Amino acid sequence: MRICLYGCLAALLLALAAPGAAAGPAGPEDVKRIDASGLINLVAAENGKVVVVNIFASWCPPCREEIPGLINLRKDFPADRVTFIGVSVDKEPKALYAYMGEMYINYPVLLAAGDFLQRTGVTAVPQLLVYDRKGDLQINHRGLVQESVLRSALNRLLKNAP
Repeated sequence: MRICLYGCLAALLLALAAPGAAAGPAGPEDVKRIDASGLINLVAAENGKVVVVNIFASWCPPCREEIPGLINLRKDFPADRVTFIGVSVDKEPKALYAYMGEMYINYPVLLAAGDFLQRTGVTAVPQLLVYDRKGDLQINHRGLVQESVLRSALNRLLKNAP
């Protein structure tokens, strides 16, 4: 999983920009899309950090229950050590954008596109992928993850890292 594509760094940083971060009003059309290769590139670009990828849908009750905990964890873990990324499987960007505004999500959210679901093995939402500082997948959890459980896992991964 240790793929490093240096030429894409600027594009990756733009893809991670949260809606509304750019000048002018953001809208559903501003939500960036990501395929499986894009996810691999994002994880590689975050080399040295633990990366948490939350795959969710705005209409999913367990996802709605899980996301407040992720928002709390984003506040508690420094951005230079842990990266949080949301990937929505919503079919309608407007529904996703409305949900993002409702929840005040404090980490980048992207929209799954192309081969994302097939190549990442996503079969249900929510699904959580957690990569260690080397970019190796350590956790692939289907279903709701409690904030306290993820907090413990993140602390463990940060302690075991060089």
